Amino acid sequence: MRRDLTLWLAVLVSSTVAVGLTTRLPQEALQSVDLANHGRAVYIAEGCVHCHSQYVRPVGPDRESWGPVTLPEVALAQRPVLIGNRRQGPDLANVALRRSMDWNRRHLIDPRSVSPASRMPAYPHLFSGDGSRGEALLAYLNQLKPALNEATEAVIEAEKNFAE
Repeated sequence: MRRDLTLWLAVLVSSTVAVGLTTRLPQEALQSVDLANHGRAVYIAEGCVHCHSQYVRPVGPDRESWGPVTLPEVALAQRPVLIGNRRQGPDLANVALRRSMDWNRRHLIDPRSVSPASRMPAYPHLFSGDGSRGEALLAYLNQLKPALNEATEAVIEAEKNFAE
C-alpha cells in the first residue's frame, strides 16, 4: 500500500512539473512563431517574392551559391507558395545559414552599406515608428534555413571541405 502511494505521489509530482513546463515554454515559442508569421506577411506585402526566390534548385550553381537544396514538397507546402517568380536578388531559402540578423537589418535599411553593388531598394520605413514590421521580417528571415539533422550537417561539412 505504501509503495503504491509513493508511486502515485511520484507520478502526480512529475506530471505537475511536466504540465507546468509545457504551459510556460510554448508561450515563448508561440510568440516567436507569431512574429515570424507576421514577418512572412510583411515579406509578401512588400513584394520581396518578386526579386527573391526561396527555392534552391538541385541543378546548376544553386547549391554552391545558396546552400542545401530545397525539397519540392517543402516548397509546395507553403501557402502561398513563395518559390519566387524570378530571381533578381539572392535566393533566401537558406539565408539564416549565410547572414546574421544584424547584417539583414543593415541590408534592409541601407542595402549598399553592406553590399555596394546591390540593386535592392532600401526599406527603412519598416523600422520607423515602433519598428515592428522590420523586426517581424527579420524574425521570418532568421528562420529561413533547412531543419538540419546529422546527415544534412555532414553533407554541408563535406561540401565545405571539398570546396577548400
